[in-house]
Amino acid sequence: MSTKGRSKGLSLVDIPFDVRILIYEAILADHQCVKQNRQPSNTHIRILHTCRQIFYEARVVFHKYVSLRNDWEVDHYLTYLDSEPQAAAKVRWADIANDGRVLENTLGHVCNILASPISRLYLVLAKFVSLEKLRVFNVRHYHPHTTSSRYQLNFEGAMFPGPKGHKPLLQAYELHLDPSTRANPFQTLPSNHIRSLRLSGDCRFKKAPFPALRHLTIRGVTSNAFDQIRFNTSFPDCQLDSFIHAQGHRLGFEIRNVHLESLLAGPGSRLRKLVLLGSSRLSSATIASCLRSLPTLEYFALSLVTVNELRENFILALGPSLQVLKLQITHAWYAVPLFEEERIICDALEERILLRHWPHTVVHVSFHSQLMAEDGRQDRWKNIAAAQHLSLKIGPWEDEEET
Repeated sequence: MSTKGRSKGLSLVDIPFDVRILIYEAILADHQCVKQNRQPSNTHIRILHTCRQIFYEARVVFHKYVSLRNDWEVDHYLTYLDSEPQAAAKVRWADIANDGRVLENTLGHVCNILASPISRLYLVLAKFVSLEKLRVFNVRHYHPHTTSSRYQLNFEGAMFPGPKGHKPLLQAYELHLDPSTRANPFQTLPSNHIRSLRLSGDCRFKKAPFPALRHLTIRGVTSNAFDQIRFNTSFPDCQLDSFIHAQGHRLGFEIRNVHLESLLAGPGSRLRKLVLLGSSRLSSATIASCLRSLPTLEYFALSLVTVNELRENFILALGPSLQVLKLQITHAWYAVPLFEEERIICDALEERILLRHWPHTVVHVSFHSQLMAEDGRQDRWKNIAAAQHLSLKIGPWEDEEET
């Protein structure tokens, strides 16, 4: 058969312009995903070299974001800004690696001399006058500046030195730090416009006003100061839509009953999304009480590690507004599995969630394999999900909640 009449395959430039813009935005969003606290690179800009048309279209989207992973990239970007000074004003989202080093003030406190950051990262940040979202990572590979002077660590001072100068009115501030990295957020940055906050590392949290805060994530925070935190007093002036907690490290902050109760008594009283990962200090009664007090909850993910009790069936406390349920129950290595109590929860989940015509669109569950094999429970649940048009996943799901 002749190939003359065959139509050629569509290329990206053959797609309507509005759709191409959506594709560029999807490429950037996928590129920005963080896994295991690893900072994204700038490889997303390679698509700009495809052709002249894509360059002029996609750069409007791609130049809103920049990632600076070490001092070499910082210096290279500063050189680029010398030739394209208008580019800095277009940056709205930035990922940066901060080692927190500043020159030590050898004169002590007798002289009001500000410590100077060793990296030139602060010079770049000062040029981002439109910055809305900042994510901070550890430096993995870097070209250190050689200096004979001594230095000290000042996490925010290395990025935004001094009380004066430009401080971005961030809407999102995220720390993706190793457990041993000490951070003192909001020593210099204003907090009034923060809508999304993620804390991690050895975080020494300073109480600050958060009137705009709607999304709070605490993952792998190793500072023992968080054991004393009470959300209704530490975040008194905000109303959260979502709250995510993950211990994230064996020495990480473990959420307890008093913490969850203070959350619901204060900023979390109207939560629509609640994620609790690796929780071993929460009682089943507190979890049930929490769920009963959240009539607007739409998304609930709980990874529970049982130790010595699972007395209350918290499935019965879930409200009709729930659309996504993710549940995993395991037991501590030194504890006895609570098979009978888990079996009761499984039965309630089948009757109250899978067989009800509630607007649940996603159900992810992970129980002991012994329970799933009993009476063909796993196959039965799959058949029910297919009949009810539910998205059902059986097996571990915690990795999906990486934030």
